[in-house]
Amino acid sequence: MERVPHDVSTPPPAPPRLRRVVVAGVATDGGATAVEIDDLLVRRARALRDAGVEVVWAGSGLRVEQVAAIAVSEDADGVEVAPTGAAADVSEALTRLEADDVEVAAADR
Repeated sequence: MERVPHDVSTPPPAPPRLRRVVVAGVATDGGATAVEIDDLLVRRARALRDAGVEVVWAGSGLRVEQVAAIAVSEDADGVEVAPTGAAADVSEALTRLEADDVEVAAADR
């Protein structure tokens, strides 16, 4: 059997990286209850997982700065955050951390 030489000058292509999304709830003073936010976040995390997305569950009751720091430390591609009004604040916090390439979306029902 003849051996076929391997071309080491060209590395094999890297496998496509799964999208990694942090799912988090920001503490609020009013509006939706913590239980409603948790239920929403669990539904969104499951939907993302079922779509083939790698989900990083951050939990709820977090400060905006904590959510942004988690997204940076996890090298996330995106953040799904609840309640809806927190998305802009998380986006601003990510910009302050020079991570404005991370997409931020509000978790919808």
